[in-house]
Amino acid sequence: MRTVIQVYKEDKYFVAVDLVTNVADQGLTEEEAVANLKKGLEEHYQILMELSPKDRKISFLDIEVEKYVQASHPVS
Repeated sequence: MRTVIQVYKEDKYFVAVDLVTNVADQGLTEEEAVANLKKGLEEHYQILMELSPKDRKISFLDIEVEKYVQASHPVS
């Protein structure tokens, strides 16, 4: 799964925010903030799946948004 994130520096911390869910995390480096955000997003989606009604179908929808995002450098 891919998502759109924004990373910025606030005081001595880097903050990484998922623009779709508004889940955010921080770290002393950009890489640490993104790694922490990734863990937080995995937990976020795990909880969503646990709370979703079991009698409803869940699937994935692929959309292309890369043409709207102008990243200074991609984060993996």
